[in-house]
Amino acid sequence: MFCPPSHRNLLCQTIAYDVCVFGAGPAGTAAAIRLAAKGLSVVLLERPMQMKPWGGESFTGAIRTPLETLGCWEQFERANHRCAYERQSAWGSEPLVESSIFRMDGPTWHVDREKFDDDLRSAALARGIPLISYHGLNGITRESDSWFVALDEEFRIRAAYLVDATGRSRALARRLRAKIEFHDQLIGLCNAVPHRENGVEIQSMMLEATSFGWWYAAPTPNGHVVAILTDSDLAPAELRRRFRTVAANSALTYMDAFDGWLPVGDACASHDPLCGWGVYRALTNGILAADAIFAFLASGATTQLENYRDHCYRQYDRYLTGLTERYSIERRWPTAPFWQWRHRPVSHASG
Repeated sequence: MFCPPSHRNLLCQTIAYDVCVFGAGPAGTAAAIRLAAKGLSVVLLERPMQMKPWGGESFTGAIRTPLETLGCWEQFERANHRCAYERQSAWGSEPLVESSIFRMDGPTWHVDREKFDDDLRSAALARGIPLISYHGLNGITRESDSWFVALDEEFRIRAAYLVDATGRSRALARRLRAKIEFHDQLIGLCNAVPHRENGVEIQSMMLEATSFGWWYAAPTPNGHVVAILTDSDLAPAELRRRFRTVAANSALTYMDAFDGWLPVGDACASHDPLCGWGVYRALTNGILAADAIFAFLASGATTQLENYRDHCYRQYDRYLTGLTERYSIERRWPTAPFWQWRHRPVSHASG
């Protein structure tokens, strides 16, 4: 697929696909797998990651539904992620212990996020979906009903539709000058802690509110992940030096069903880790977006594209309402800047 060395400065022959997906995380691979299952030709584009995912992440049992839809559940079960049944929390009241044994969707899964993402990419490759790694996006143009994407001055892709699955960077949305609405400045200061030989293994997730935000610790297959959540202007310099800093804010990308592209996953709506919905929604909305794109390319009808857009807006509105309600439970530090901001009236999507 690449030019020979003697032609590095020339564009190769244009390669045509029905859909070009930017980003090979959970949302992008879910959309690509679903599109390929419907018979469309799709390509996944991935830039080398400057920063790997968090060392670990926790999913509710609801994650099974989209993984089964994609045909990836059995692979997930074989991956040695940790299954757990308890969460300890101190949030607005005395410490509580919650058991997932009573949940309809089953236990909590503490996963190795890097392996989870790798397994989804492997599933896409196994279905014949090409995965192209690139360093530079040299141009995106639209001519009639086709997009032309130039990469690394080496080759060009033509596609009828584009998907932005580039995560919080929203690389495609920003290139196409989409409106992005930010809700807060939350960041995560996180570290992976390896297992200690002969040490006591804590199987439950722990979460606690503090005057400057909140923190949690969760087991992973290789140890624990510890994260402190606070606003970017409140994070002490000392903690920034000792922990890895990642964005954790809430934000929404506005879209137009007639523009020939859709955002999915964090590129569409990014979530506060407190809700625990990020990866689940990345998978489910990736599937919904794929179904809408397929319907549009098959018939030219935009109804499902509009439904996807409206669904994302309503979902984000409900998320903001629920997030505000969750934060409003904690009233021990009413004058602390972190909590004052989160106790204000919620602002809803208006696109």
